[in-house]
Amino acid sequence: MGSARGVMRVAGGLAVAVSLLIPLVGTRDLVTATFFTGLYIVLALNYDILGGFLGYMTLGQGAFFGVAAYVTVLLLNSARLDALGRADMLVAALVAVAATALMAFGFAYPLFRLSGAYFAIATFAMVLLIRHFILNLPDLTGGSYGVYVNPRHYLSLTVAYYLGLGLLLASAWLNHAIAGSRLGLAVAAIRESELAASTIGLDLFRVKRRVLVLSAIPSALAGAVFGLQAGYIDVDAALGVDKTLLPVIMALMGGSGRVAGPVVGGLVVRGIDVTLKNYLHLTVPALAIYGLILLTIGLLMPEGVLNVAVRRRRLAARSV
Repeated sequence: MGSARGVMRVAGGLAVAVSLLIPLVGTRDLVTATFFTGLYIVLALNYDILGGFLGYMTLGQGAFFGVAAYVTVLLLNSARLDALGRADMLVAALVAVAATALMAFGFAYPLFRLSGAYFAIATFAMVLLIRHFILNLPDLTGGSYGVYVNPRHYLSLTVAYYLGLGLLLASAWLNHAIAGSRLGLAVAAIRESELAASTIGLDLFRVKRRVLVLSAIPSALAGAVFGLQAGYIDVDAALGVDKTLLPVIMALMGGSGRVAGPVVGGLVVRGIDVTLKNYLHLTVPALAIYGLILLTIGLLMPEGVLNVAVRRRRLAARSV
């Protein structure tokens, strides 16, 4: 087990080193693809706090991403922060994160009255509700036409790339910190048996709400970076089905409940996604592709890549 962890650390260090060099030596297309892959992995890591550690599959991670993207862009376009100079972008992003965390805090009560498939459906309904409000407030949000970012606030691809990489590393650290903390023990107890967890004195709702808010913050930061780099956002870009399904698929592919799982799964799934869309030029809708990937995972590798690898390693060690 120790050698396996050592290999993972070396592989992780090499991956970070390569990632740091990509904007310096790679093409713009490669940098763009890697940037978006990093954002999806951030969402997958945040999803896994709920779906993997707590055992509550959510289809609403993209809601935090989308809300923060809109709040950031709308604040900057309103010119209310112009007096802050170049600090206005940072302040807008922080306000967006605070608003998103407050939204997660507020949604926690109705969401955690449910569990299982009902919880997953309710989180997806949250995404649809937010989309509905955005589309029906055109004077504020641009409605179906979307909204452009003021050119003065546009983030260059290189700056956005390194911010995204920093968010990915921070999200991985957050998952690792939770897994080894008292909160992680409480979350694991709830996942195994909510009845048993409540009998030992855990405040189930408080733990769940805290986990939901923690999972929302990095996703919100990712949304803010995305909005400022894209230069234009609408409901499909900020709250599209890819922001809902891809994080789930990535975590399941890599091995839900493991810190490295969403990272490995993210690289695999994003590689498949980019290949099918950009190189094979398939005319199949994205939703069908995501569904096919999810079905394949469920049939061939329900435990995820890392969990299968660990299980096979243990079996091999016992047979020696």
